[in-house]
Amino acid sequence: MTHLLSSPSFKKLYEIRESEHFIQMLPLSLKNGIAFSFAKDKILFIALSHPCFKQEFYHKIALVKQLLKQYQRQKNTLLEIIDIKIFVTYDAYKKEVEKNQEIAIPQVYGELSRGEFKNLAKDQEIHALFESIRGNILKNQE
Repeated sequence: MTHLLSSPSFKKLYEIRESEHFIQMLPLSLKNGIAFSFAKDKILFIALSHPCFKQEFYHKIALVKQLLKQYQRQKNTLLEIIDIKIFVTYDAYKKEVEKNQEIAIPQVYGELSRGEFKNLAKDQEIHALFESIRGNILKNQE
């Protein structure tokens, strides 16, 4: 497989594979926030999945650039990359939010009351409301 990636026609695939290997070398706190990456015009673009990860990257951008230099020296790949840019892909963030909203289905609990209570209301309207509540409770138990 490596000989295929070294051919000029698969250069882009090789770059993607190498950038994925570089991302696997990053610390876990950074790696978890990456949605995808790509190289263009000698810049490695890293797309983040959430806006909070952008701040984490800004605090550790020097570490990431240092790791890139070490990776370039040791693996002799990604040599054309001279800078790293990060951005938030709101498409991935939107999908994550929608996914979390789908999961957040409210739990439905069974009726815990048996409808056994004394209706001490003296007003006829309030008395009727309590009796309708009792009817709903008994209906929910079925």
